[in-house]
Amino acid sequence: MVRRYRFAQLDVFTREAFKGNPLAVFPEAEGLTDEEMQKIAREMNLSETVFVLPSNDPRALRRLRIFTPTSELPLAGHPVVGAWNLLAREGVVPLPEDGTNLTCIEHELGVGVLPVEIEFADGNPLKVTMTQGAFTISETITEENLRRTIAEAFNFTVEDYATGAPVQVAGTGVNFLIVPVRSLEVLKNCRANEAKLDELPKNLGGEVSLYTGETLEKDSEIHTRMFAPAFGIVEDPATGSAAGVLGGYLVHHGLLEERAKRDGAFHFTIEQGDFIKRPSRIEVEVHGTRGQVDEVRVGGASVVVARGELMFEATA
Repeated sequence: MVRRYRFAQLDVFTREAFKGNPLAVFPEAEGLTDEEMQKIAREMNLSETVFVLPSNDPRALRRLRIFTPTSELPLAGHPVVGAWNLLAREGVVPLPEDGTNLTCIEHELGVGVLPVEIEFADGNPLKVTMTQGAFTISETITEENLRRTIAEAFNFTVEDYATGAPVQVAGTGVNFLIVPVRSLEVLKNCRANEAKLDELPKNLGGEVSLYTGETLEKDSEIHTRMFAPAFGIVEDPATGSAAGVLGGYLVHHGLLEERAKRDGAFHFTIEQGDFIKRPSRIEVEVHGTRGQVDEVRVGGASVVVARGELMFEATA
């Protein structure tokens, strides 16, 4: 017996096909086991694959399970943004009365039930904005040998660190090592050295977000790159969870200019993916002040680029 599961592939954090971060979404994943979901994610071979399931929590419209090629994640940004763009297209999300407005729903992730906001125009989803988990700050890297190892792991020198910004672990459900560098040129030349990465303490996590305040476009505030070889992701074209963590870090340390603040929150755009020919633009909103981050939200557009059916042979 062959079981069939339909899926769609989207490019996320872009309005143009073949840019942004590719994502596979299985909108009706009931019946798949944990092991089968992991096998499918490995077969799709994208940064993440989303499996949509009913939720047992009455607050949540659906439950999302998110897998990399090697493991399941409790939270991730581009899978949430892309999955709800698709589900809105499929009629899962209630439309606003005139088809042009905001609809707010809640969904279940590995970190719990969180809100999602979908902006519609003429019945079509334009933008999906997710609220991430509570922002946390943990270890700050000050030991010089460790700072040197981190620099060598990404093909730069200790002189290339940005001044006035810490190398630090932070998270909103998933932790990232935040690494500030002094220029776009330094960031462009970064490469992940897996041998050197293996020398880093395991408590730093397997996901590293490098950033600079220099940007390619004048309307952006930050350019970033994210490497996670430990999760089967050499480099990610657009990482919503990392963008949210980075936004919280910037506000927590007072590193954003006041011009980014309006309506009581910081609003800004993060560039990612340009150096691997997948330009992505991530919109970040952070409520809080220096030393106190209250809420982190990340949003963007998505484009459906393919639809198909996966055939899964049932085992006895």
